[in-house]
Amino acid sequence: MADPPDDRFTRAMETLRTLFPPDAVSPPQFRYPPEIERDWSVFSISTVLGDVWSRPGLEMKHRSMISIAALTALDKPAQLKAYIIGALNVGLTRSEVCEVIFQMAVYAGFPAAIQGFAVANEVFADIDRASGPA
Repeated sequence: MADPPDDRFTRAMETLRTLFPPDAVSPPQFRYPPEIERDWSVFSISTVLGDVWSRPGLEMKHRSMISIAALTALDKPAQLKAYIIGALNVGLTRSEVCEVIFQMAVYAGFPAAIQGFAVANEVFADIDRASGPA
C-alpha cells in the first residue's frame, strides 16, 4: 500500500486523539501479522475513524453509544473494551455505558448483556486503579 491518504488519515488521527487522549487509560492494543500490520492499520484507522467517525451528523458521544451497543450484540469484548474507554473519554458516564448495555439484553440477549457488563466492569476497575492513590 502507498502512503496513507493525507486527509482521511489526518482526520482519523484527530479522532483517535479525542477518543484516546495520551493521558487517559489506554485501550487494548490489537496485534496483526507483521506482513500486513502497517497496511491494515492505515486502512482500518482511515476508514473507521477518518471516514465514519469523522462524519457530520452525529456527535462522538452518540457514535460511542452505537458502537457499544453493536459490539455488545456482536460479542466482541476486546473491541468493546476499547470503545467503552473511548466513550468515557468523550463524555459518556458510567451509568450511560451501563444503560446502553442493559438495552442490549432485550435485542441481543441476556448473555450478550452479561458479557458486556463484565467488560464494562473491567474497564471501570482499570480506570479506578489508574486514578487511585499510588
